[in-house]
Amino acid sequence: MSQNRLYWYLHPRRLLHAVLTVDDSPHSIALGTAIGMAVAMTPTVGIQMIIVLIVAFLTCRLFSFSRVAALITVYVSNPFTVIPIYWFNYKVGTLFVHGTVTHEEFASLLHYEGLRAWWDSFCALFLRVGAPLLIGSAIVATLVGLITYPLMRRLLASMPRKKSHTVKPPQPIGAPERTEEQHRVAS
Repeated sequence: MSQNRLYWYLHPRRLLHAVLTVDDSPHSIALGTAIGMAVAMTPTVGIQMIIVLIVAFLTCRLFSFSRVAALITVYVSNPFTVIPIYWFNYKVGTLFVHGTVTHEEFASLLHYEGLRAWWDSFCALFLRVGAPLLIGSAIVATLVGLITYPLMRRLLASMPRKKSHTVKPPQPIGAPERTEEQHRVAS
């Protein structure tokens, strides 16, 4: 694994910086980040980006969010964090459903190399720890998503925003110049 890729996973500041510099509205970025965090807390590593895109497609008529912020945020769940996140979710789930898997057994279920081994690991994971992991993940994902939105809105509000690099529509010759507010309202 290259040093830059390793650096991305091990430094949450880079991930946060990438989200904070997305060119979108604070609401859209915060909502995208909340959705990305919720998806990242589910036991779906390997297909989380696809899940974000499916959520975006299914909700496009109801509301919109920054898909870029959501796609960046799912990287919270990566090969270095998947065992601690899933273990925590499993332990939360065992508060509601019986589970007896040890941390070592749990970690061994998540060890794989290649696509075929990933699928075998995925199936074994759900056979051994499915109910507690799913229940815990649903609870943690919901809470993390609900907490992330207001935190990101506050963080984005406290930061100076750069002007958008969008191109202004052409004006008819002799028409008065529109202000930024008039451009936003017209869009």
